[in-house]
Amino acid sequence: MHPRKNTKAKHRESSFQQIERMHPYKMLLLLGILGISMIFLFLVIAYSISLTNQDILAEVRLPKIITLGTLVLLGSSIALNLAIKAFHEDNMRQLNFMISLVLLMGAIFSGCQFLGWLELKESGVFFTGQSSGTFLYVISGLHLIHLSGGMFLLIFALVKSYQVRRDPIKALVMVTNPYDQLRLELLTSYWHFLTALWLLLFFFFLYIF
Repeated sequence: MHPRKNTKAKHRESSFQQIERMHPYKMLLLLGILGISMIFLFLVIAYSISLTNQDILAEVRLPKIITLGTLVLLGSSIALNLAIKAFHEDNMRQLNFMISLVLLMGAIFSGCQFLGWLELKESGVFFTGQSSGTFLYVISGLHLIHLSGGMFLLIFALVKSYQVRRDPIKALVMVTNPYDQLRLELLTSYWHFLTALWLLLFFFFLYIF
C-alpha cells in the first residue's frame, strides 16, 4: 500500500478513536450546540428573506444599549475563564467571586436586551406585525432563553462552590473530582458558545440596521 494512503488511514482512524473516547456528556453538548446552531441559522435565513420586500428597518438604528449588552456578555466569558483558573488553583474565594460576576454580567445583558426591545418598540418595530419585526424579537429572545439556562447552571455551580469554600478537605475533593471538572468544563463551553453565537447575531443585526 502506498505510504500516503497509510498515513491518511492512520489520521482517519485516530479521528474515529477520538470520537469513541469522547465522554457521552461532551457528545450530548456537541449535538446540542449543532442543533441550536441549525435553529438560529434557519431563523437568520428566514429573517433575511422577510426583509427582501420590506423596509421596516430602513430608518431604525440598532439600540446602543444592545451594543453595551454585547460588550458585557463578552466580558462574562473572560470572567468565566478566570473562574476556571481559580478552580484549578483550588481558590474557592476567587471562584465564587468570578462565578458571581459572570451571573451579574448575564443579568445585565438580559436587562440590556429588554431595554433594547422597548427602544425598538418605540421606533416602530413590533413583535406582532410585519414578519421581519417578529423574527427580530424571536431570534434575540430565543438566545436569551438559552442564556437563562446557562445562568441556572451557574447558580448551581455557585451554590456548590460556596458550600465547600470554608472546608479545605471538601474543596480539595471538589477540584480533584473528575465529574465536577467535567461539569464546569461543559458549562464553560456552553457559555462561550452562546457568547460567540450572540456576537455573530449582533454583527448580523448591525449589518441589517
